[in-house]
Amino acid sequence: MTDRLTTDEAAARLGVKRETLYAYVSRGLIHREMDLDGRSSRFDPVEIDRLRDRARRTASGELSTVISSSVTRLRPSGHEYRGIPAVDLVRAGTTFETVADLLWDDTGEWPSPSSIATDPGDIGSLDRLRIAVARASAADALRYDLAPQAVASVGRRLIGVMVDALPRVTSVDDEPTSIAERLWQRISTLEPTPDRVAVLQAALVLLADHGLAASTFAVRIAASVRADPYSCVSAGLGALGGQVHGAASSAVHRLIARAAELGSAEDALGERLTAGLPVPGCGHKVYSEIDPRQQMLDELTGVAWPDDPRLALAVAVREAATRRANRLANVDMALGTFTWLAGTGPDVGESVFAVARTAGWLAHAIEEFREPPLRFRAEARHVSN
Repeated sequence: MTDRLTTDEAAARLGVKRETLYAYVSRGLIHREMDLDGRSSRFDPVEIDRLRDRARRTASGELSTVISSSVTRLRPSGHEYRGIPAVDLVRAGTTFETVADLLWDDTGEWPSPSSIATDPGDIGSLDRLRIAVARASAADALRYDLAPQAVASVGRRLIGVMVDALPRVTSVDDEPTSIAERLWQRISTLEPTPDRVAVLQAALVLLADHGLAASTFAVRIAASVRADPYSCVSAGLGALGGQVHGAASSAVHRLIARAAELGSAEDALGERLTAGLPVPGCGHKVYSEIDPRQQMLDELTGVAWPDDPRLALAVAVREAATRRANRLANVDMALGTFTWLAGTGPDVGESVFAVARTAGWLAHAIEEFREPPLRFRAEARHVSN
């Protein structure tokens, strides 16, 4: 409890009276924890700061919504799934499938590769995933079963369908069984050594959820109108395609590739700035000093490519970018570095993000299905052109 604020400290931080602070508690805007004495209240400073910042943004006209959720908790030290730090799950060698079951609060058998998704032709990887989700939905006569176990079962099938929708670019003697191993065959022609697959496994685990990001909020809205699980995932995929969300790692990948062509991280970054493009892979609203996801992925990437001279170039790009932006490197920087070293296409990071985040999306859908329907409706304020 040493990192928690007392009632007076929390109220002072928000600039409100104690009574107002407890009114926020009763409205579900913040949560309080009992101190060790069993009488006093303690408050999470991150949650208090987030409410303070939200109030400032709302005063300037930004929409603010608070949703109670037990799926993921965001802390400066990293995010937690059901109370377990995600980085600890990675260090313990936890598979993505186990993490998905943890998020869904359900266990079940993961099916073998699916034949639902057929090759739709020469299109982008994210478009392949969208088509695969639509086809899987059309093939499921029970898709409107919104019971938690049914949604979790959909998740296990659907994640496999999404992976198998991507074209296989390499093969190994033994047919892979895990989601990470199957996904590797579809993104990289390099040998799937244990260390390399471990980076991909970690990326899936770390990206499985991260609170109410834009795509997850879209999923909750879809779930609130009782859309089927496939449609909820489709809503998430729609928002994920944004250049500042799931596609952000592709810009990092391209920046490193250009630095390799020019032989200079600074020259590549200068080209991007001259074109009026932002510095990619830097900054995050939750983390102010370090993004633990980036730190973990970079650590594992260094293990997987220890003697590769390209790693030094990727590090130089990261350092040049963070100096220029004066902001920390985020998980998109690490993901773009990984995909470049793995020899994938620039948009592969977006597909990895989508496959991983499907687990979190369906966890939030399950949670939203328990709430009253139609509870989200923003109020429009008409203004003249």
